[in-house]
Order: sequence, then C-alpha cells, then structure tokens
Amino acid sequence: MTLDHYHRLKNAHSLRSKPSRTTLSLAVQGALLGMAIGMNTLPQIVWAAAEAGEQLPQYASEFNIAPGPLDAALIQFATAADINLSYDAVTLEKQITKGLKGRYTAAAGLAVLLQGSGLEATPKTGGGYALQKAAFSQSKPDETILPEVKVTAASDTTSSNALPKEYAGGQVARGGRIGLLCNKDMQDTPFSGTQYTAKLIEDQQARSIGDILINDPSIRNTYSRSSGRDEFNIRGFTLFNYDVMFNGLYGVSPRNTSSLIGIERVEVLRGPNALLNGMAPAGSVGGSINLVPKRAGTNPLNRLTLSYMGDSVLGAHIDVARRFGAEQQLGIRLNAITSSGETSVSNVRDNLDAIAIGMDFQGERLRLEGDVNYQHSVTRGRGGLLFPPASGVKIGSAPDADKNFIPKWTYWASNEISGALRAEFDLNKDWVAYGALGGKEYDFNSLQASMLLQNPQGGMLIRPYRLNESISALSVETGIRGKFATGPLEHEVILSNSTFSQENKLLRLNGSISTSSIYSPVSFAEPSLTLSGHLPKVSEARLNSLAVADTISMMDRKVQLTLGARRQQVETSNFNGTTGARTDHYDKSDVTPAVALVIKPSDQLSFYGNYIEALSQGNTAPNGASNAGQMFAPQVSKQREAGLKYDFGRFASTLSVFQIERPAGFINPATSRYGMDGEQRNRGIELITQGEATDHVRVLGGLAWTQGKLTKTEAGTNDGNTAPAVPKLQFNLAGEWDPLILRGLTLTARMVHTSPQYVDASNTQRIPTWTRYDLGARYAFMAGKTPITVRGSIENVFDKNYWLSAAREGLTVGAPRTLLLSVSADF
Repeated sequence: MTLDHYHRLKNAHSLRSKPSRTTLSLAVQGALLGMAIGMNTLPQIVWAAAEAGEQLPQYASEFNIAPGPLDAALIQFATAADINLSYDAVTLEKQITKGLKGRYTAAAGLAVLLQGSGLEATPKTGGGYALQKAAFSQSKPDETILPEVKVTAASDTTSSNALPKEYAGGQVARGGRIGLLCNKDMQDTPFSGTQYTAKLIEDQQARSIGDILINDPSIRNTYSRSSGRDEFNIRGFTLFNYDVMFNGLYGVSPRNTSSLIGIERVEVLRGPNALLNGMAPAGSVGGSINLVPKRAGTNPLNRLTLSYMGDSVLGAHIDVARRFGAEQQLGIRLNAITSSGETSVSNVRDNLDAIAIGMDFQGERLRLEGDVNYQHSVTRGRGGLLFPPASGVKIGSAPDADKNFIPKWTYWASNEISGALRAEFDLNKDWVAYGALGGKEYDFNSLQASMLLQNPQGGMLIRPYRLNESISALSVETGIRGKFATGPLEHEVILSNSTFSQENKLLRLNGSISTSSIYSPVSFAEPSLTLSGHLPKVSEARLNSLAVADTISMMDRKVQLTLGARRQQVETSNFNGTTGARTDHYDKSDVTPAVALVIKPSDQLSFYGNYIEALSQGNTAPNGASNAGQMFAPQVSKQREAGLKYDFGRFASTLSVFQIERPAGFINPATSRYGMDGEQRNRGIELITQGEATDHVRVLGGLAWTQGKLTKTEAGTNDGNTAPAVPKLQFNLAGEWDPLILRGLTLTARMVHTSPQYVDASNTQRIPTWTRYDLGARYAFMAGKTPITVRGSIENVFDKNYWLSAAREGLTVGAPRTLLLSVSADF
C-alpha cells in the first residue's frame, strides 16, 4: 500500500472630500509585483536542491497521536504533517506504536512512531519519505537511534492559540475559541458554534465576513456582497461589524467590512456571551464573531491568486509564509491584496488595498503572536439603509438589483491600521499566565445619502450628507489559567481582567432634500458639501471587566460543569462638537453570571445546556421625550439554551433550542416619558450540519426556526406582535461533489432560503420570502511541479430581485447575479 496517491489527491483538493488611491496603496501593488517576481525565482532554487538530493528545511509541528495500530498512526501523522509517505502495508501488520505527543519535525516524529518496529524512514528525492527495514535492529526500545533533533514538548495546559484541527471535508473545524474558556473541541463546548476555515474562504472566493456567513442558517446579512460594509442578524438580533473580534480582542478588526486575506478561521458563537467575551462595544447580543489570523505552517508557502468579480473587479492576492530558527520557533506570514473595478450593480465601484502580517514564536515555555494589518477601501455608489415609510404604508416590490437607486457620486473611503500582540507563559505544567494588547486607528470620509421610502410606487426622499470620522481604540487583557484536582473532580480555572477604550471624532454636514424613485432613479448633480477644520471629539467610552470561571469535570470528562461571572463597568461621555464641553456622562456596572453543562454518554454524543447573559450600554432617552437625555442602566439580555451534538465520524450535527430575552425602550404616549419597560423575546430551534455525507460529497447547512415576539410593550399596544427583521424560517444547504470522471474537479451548489420579515413593530409592513441559488466549480491540477486551482461560481443564478433584510428598521436589496473567477498557484 502507498500513501503517495492519497496525499497528492488530498493536496489537490486543499489548494486553496474625493477619495484617492494613497501612496501606500500603490506600494501594495509594487510589493505584489516584486514578490511575484521573487517567487518565480525561489521555487527554481528550491526544486534544484531537491532534485540534487538535498533535503529542504524541516519545520516542527504539534502532534497528538494516540497509541494504537502503527498503520493508522502513520496515516494520521502524514496527514497532519502534510508529507508524502510510502510503505508496504504487509510490513505494518499487527505493528503497534506508543503514539506521539509534542512538537516534532517530520523526521523526528517518524522515528518516534517507528520505535520497536524494525523500520526506518528515509527521505525520497523530491520530497517525502519511504519506510524500509532498518539497517540495525529496532526490536528493543533501547536500541533505537533517533536523529539529533531537540524537541520542545507541549505543555499539559492547552494553549489558547493552538488551532483546532479541521473537521472532515475541511470546510469547518472541530472546535474553536470560546472566549474566556479558550479553545474547545465541539463535543466539549456547551454552546452552539461553527468555525469556518481558510479552505472554505478560498474555495468560495470570499472577500468579506458576510460572504462566508451566508453559509450559516442562523445568520443573515444585512448588506449584500460589495456593499462596502458588513452587518449581521444572529438569532434575530443585530451584530455590528465593529463588534467583531480579532484574535479574541475587540476594537482591532476593520470597522465597516473585513478583508479576509490574513484570516485562517471565522469563528461564530451563537447567543449572548458576556462572560465569555465581555461586553461588545456596540452592544451586540445575538452572538459573537472572532477572526483567527493566519500563521506560518510547517512547509514554506508561496501562493499567488488572481481574481475577477462582477463586471470588471480585478484582483491580485499574494500569500507567503516561512518559519525560521534551528527549531523553527519563529514564523512569519505575509498576505497582500489589491483589487479594483466595477461590480455587478451599475455605478458601483469597489477598490481595496490591504496588507496583513502575522508572526508567532513557539518557545519551550513562552508563546508569542503578533499581527499588523492595513486596509484602504473605497466603495462608490453605495449608501446606507433605505428607511421605510410610515407604519401602515405597504412596501412595494424590490427594485432591479442590477440598477442602482443610490446616486453614483456617493462614496465611502476608509484607511485603517491595527495591531495586536498576544503572549502566554507556562508557569509550570498546569498554570499559564497570559496577556494581550491590541489597537486600531480608523479614518473615514464619505459623501452619503439618507433615503426615506414614501409609498408603494417607489417614491423616496433623498438627502445628501458629508460625514468624516476618526476612531481610536485600544484593548488590553491579562489573566491566568490552570488545572488542579479536588478528589475525583478536575478543575480548569481562569481569571481574566480586560479593558477596552475608544475615542470618536466626527463632523457631519447635511444637504438639501430632493425626490427620486427606487424604480426610476433621478440623476442629481453632486452636491457641494465641504467640511473644514479638525474633527472634534464627540464621545469616549471605557469598558472594564473582571471575570472568573471554573470548568469542573468528572467521570473522565464525561460530565463538565462550567460556572462563572463577569463584573462589567461601563463609563461613557458625550461632548459638544463645537465647544468641547461634556454634555453627558455615564458610569454604571453590573454582574453577568453564566452556568453551562456538558454530558457525554459517549465520544460521539454530547448533551449541553447553558444559561448566559449579555450586557449592553443602557439606552438614552431620545429627543422629544419628556426625559430626553436620561441615560439608563446597562441592559441585561438573558439566554437559556439546550441541545445535543452527534459526531458520526465524518458528519456532525447540532440540534439546539433557545430563548433570548432582551430589554426594549418605548415612549409612553400619555406621559411622553421614555422608559426601558419593553422586551423582545426570541425562541428558536436550530439544526446545524457539517462534514462529509459520503465519499466525495461534502455538506454544509441546516435550518433555523425562530419566533420573535414583542412583549411588555407600552400600554400593551404591540404585545404578541412579531419582532421586526426576525424571519420565522431560515434554511441553508450547500454541497460539494467530486465527480470521479476527472480527478481534481469539484462541483458546488448552494440554496439560501429566508421567510418573510416584518419591517415595523405594529406588523403592518413586511418583505416577502426570498430564495437564492448559487452554482460553481473548481479544478485542482499540477502544472509540472506547481499546484494550480481554478475556481468559478455564479451567485444568484436566476438573477432574482429581492429585499435582503429589514434589520435596524431599514431595507436593503440583495445582490444581482454575480460572476466570480479566480486562479491560485503555489510556487
């Protein structure tokens, strides 16, 4: 038996004011060109060395292979190390290995696995290893001669930055970061979550988080592809893109939309999570999203991807990774992209330049991670939400998605630079101290349009405005975690302290109101709106929290109980932009507890339940209320959830039921006083599926049934009504099939279904059901010694016009039929 064919096939399927372009934007393009030339030379040197019989540098990787049959262990090792391995299966019959745990190079790891087998691994010309009978006897352990390689053993305490393995099919991972609780396997996680991989990002040619989360049945995007911003509804509640975390920190990810060039995983955790992640800066409560940055892998990487989207958006993306040092402790990964052109929507142009640099150091006791990200983006012809007419006025049909009712002179332009540093130090084999620091500088200028729909015939009022904004954010986290036992009980304890601060500066100037139509837009001349002078500070916020949690395990971890609480302090101030005087100040605190339980009758089946809360800044009474300006205490949202998870080996499902209660504010019509007396209650059932349904077929999807109800409304006026923007049914099904007629070919299809959504609280307006279909294909092959993958897909195949969302009391339109093409080459 040989594994050569298996791993070649595996690798083939795994390829994966007016705005102006800044000097740094041009530098990105120059860097891409220079690196592309360099990559054309480097592979020639590397392959020349390989053909001459020289071994390429070996990189250490982390392994955890259980004792057992040697044949199975070698398959697991070769897959994890991404190497070709050839051997005669007969020589391995009835052979047993003691397993492998720790950090090893390929040669050292094979030597340990082969102890006592009488076999040794010898390098092959061009790469890989072949097993053959050892030149000396290895029948006894003390006769084993290992290569002279220093090995750094793994700590018994799981590193928070250790990336969980991919699940079968490679589209999702087996687990991910659960905030304060660090990384957990999906069967040990007492919450519903999904971790989407870099492979899925590459195969679906995703440019932003929304392009990936379209696969999730519990999530719907507020904005369509290439709209210039991301925003999501999770379990019926809004999650803003500026509440997305980067490597566990708030305030580091891009504010409007996040380029995914430097992202390894997009981790979704459904439901409130104040204990786990702290209070989200913008108060999102439906769930959390965490972006996991890319790191250099075991093998060197030189990948160039050229792409095409819509009418003329052309892009070039480079991905380069290396590890350095005698034990390969230091890793550096560089991603850069430049893209520009017209999208599938008329008068919409998208420009993006971004660089992501990720570094890591893996020492014996010290682990470091560092990231620097820059992103410059300009989107023309796209504005914000289309606000609906007064309650009771019907919403007309969606306009032609190919056309654009937003004036072509509108634009969003942003420059963002961010950085993050995370460190862990093993105090001993059971206790780890850690810390993280991250921040961002965001500069935004725009010419936008506020739009108010007037009637079912599509008439609208439109008001231009210029908005310039600057935001500075800083996150700090420190903590300690460890393990100990009290009799038969095992404890995993963590204590964390975190601080988030943000300062906002802003200027806005409104123009005159005009009339237009979403069906027959009127062309307007660009308004003359000019902002001058420095940006005044308008607000600042500081969030401090202290959290503690203990996961108590018993019966060989078949029962796991997590108890925890977080004390969160919220301090905010608003300022007069003209005088600089502070107008409002708010300093409140609250404690949010959590309890979660996992029961595992077997390794395949786990039951879980949780009670957890979310915390968001208290509302401020609006203008027009008798108590205008009054700031209320922090709002506490509560979730109760129960579910089960079953892992069939290559296919896994999560079934969950939940209830989330969130406070809501209303103005009493009798007294004109604003109060936080209302509530939105969402109850739901979710089924999430992932993995390989059968050989050569991968499935990703599920359904979410949600009942969003308004309760305790002012005077009971809307009690029992359906909450706005909460579809009752969301259904996703995406599949991949590898037809055996052509090795390396994969065909893809996806259906996304969303039931009607109410627009207003009185339920007099709603948008209809929409269903979208996508088709695609990719082909992975070898051109000489260069792996190449060609990808193509068509989103919204039938070019359906539909209202995408009614979130945040506004309307957005789905994207038209969109063509995506790309070709990737690993040099």
